[in-house]
Amino acid sequence: MVRAARTLAVLATIATSVSCQTVEDPLPPQASLNFDITDSAIGSQVAALPAPQVVSWRVEELSASNITGVSGTYSFLFSGPCSYQLSVLAPVTFQAACRTSGLTLAPGGDLRTASLRITLSRLELRAAARPDLSSSADPDGDGIPNASDNCPIVANASQDNVNANQETIKVGDECSDFDKTGKRTIPDQDLDGVTDSIDNCLWYPNPLLPGETTPTDADRDGIGDACERIAPVVLPNGRLTIECDNVTFKAEPSKIAAFRIDFGRPGVLTCDAGFTGCTIDPAAVRVSLAGSTTTFPCH
Repeated sequence: MVRAARTLAVLATIATSVSCQTVEDPLPPQASLNFDITDSAIGSQVAALPAPQVVSWRVEELSASNITGVSGTYSFLFSGPCSYQLSVLAPVTFQAACRTSGLTLAPGGDLRTASLRITLSRLELRAAARPDLSSSADPDGDGIPNASDNCPIVANASQDNVNANQETIKVGDECSDFDKTGKRTIPDQDLDGVTDSIDNCLWYPNPLLPGETTPTDADRDGIGDACERIAPVVLPNGRLTIECDNVTFKAEPSKIAAFRIDFGRPGVLTCDAGFTGCTIDPAAVRVSLAGSTTTFPCH
């Protein structure tokens, strides 16, 4: 009994000693700084040019320097230079595609500053070609302007439409395919035998090849081979470096100060009428801070 009592007393002393210790939080809150790119002007096949359906970048550098409290230059490209393709049909974020990594910071303090830098060696836009679909144009020559023509690229002066009451988008009989009842009720604006719902070239014929169930798309970017247009962006000397100096942010606990360059911002990219090439104006580029309306100029 004496031995048992002594054992209990020792254990009680150890427990009391341990319970009085202050253990430092093994996972204290941290802040983070990150930087990425996008193009908010990206749109579907029916979006008017020059809105692209696909944007492709080759990013050689994405970094931050002159960071308050941090020496040296930090690269967000964890795996080095990266090719990134943004598609309206299968949008993937830049961080996921290029395995970028944010910079962990100790939280607290006043506003911090940093200089952001991106270097590109390629930038191109892709979209499906389209006829002049402005409201006053008449590409099919039937005397009815697009604003009221239910078959804009197939002549149908009569404007007949047997199932107008069932259609969300009114498509005339002359640009429809036959349904099981023998009536022209299935939208097929270019009359190539591929219904609009799966047609990756809405206004240019691209019939199915024998044995195929979808129109040809060799590079699998969602734009049919028959109508794909590629508009490369002219980069001075084949490379372009954009710098955004003295951006400001707060290093808040458990939050990310996320900066982004939007190449879809008005004035940044200008494409020719034929969508064969584009130019970039670095002076129009702005870097924005997520969660706020704050933007910073670049050069």
